[in-house]
Amino acid sequence: MQNQIPKTSSSWVVLTAISLAAVILGGYWLFKDHGGETLPSAPSQSLPKMANMPKEKPEIKLPPEPAYAPDAPVIEQVRQALRGGITPADALAMAASLPEKPERADAAFLLLEYAAESGNAEAAMSVGEYYDPSLDLPSGSIRKNATHAFEWYQMSLAGGHAESGNRLTTLRRWVVARAEDGDADAQALLKTWPTGNDR
Repeated sequence: MQNQIPKTSSSWVVLTAISLAAVILGGYWLFKDHGGETLPSAPSQSLPKMANMPKEKPEIKLPPEPAYAPDAPVIEQVRQALRGGITPADALAMAASLPEKPERADAAFLLLEYAAESGNAEAAMSVGEYYDPSLDLPSGSIRKNATHAFEWYQMSLAGGHAESGNRLTTLRRWVVARAEDGDADAQALLKTWPTGNDR
């Protein structure tokens, strides 16, 4: 008699089993495909852009990767000259005499930038030409930038190099055209352009 399970305990076991079976059957019924009915899919039309959304900026074109090893002979020769304390005038002359190699443009830029920063007006104009997007001149791995070109031309002009004035005139035409097309950088540059350089 002691080993007999009370009636109330066995009722709970039966009731729990029935409840569990009901939950399983209910879940099956909910997730079962009822005659192939499917929910309507959202329309695939692209929504119109909001009027106040900013215009997409054009993709920034990166300069090409250098086509030479970091220790290319011409680059290494230029680095040695700069470490050796070459004069700005000699750096300008060396830049003009570099051999035609893939690394020539970058090597010449190092020399010209050094000479320009030392106050050489001719070198400053040449550095400006590297950055000048209005000119179709080789610039190696230097990215074109109208603001940088403007600054170097201004420095060159202030140093007495008259040809920089012509470069500024050409650059301004290019900047005005871009500003009219909505280029924000060109518009910002025009705002800072001195009135004496409206040429």
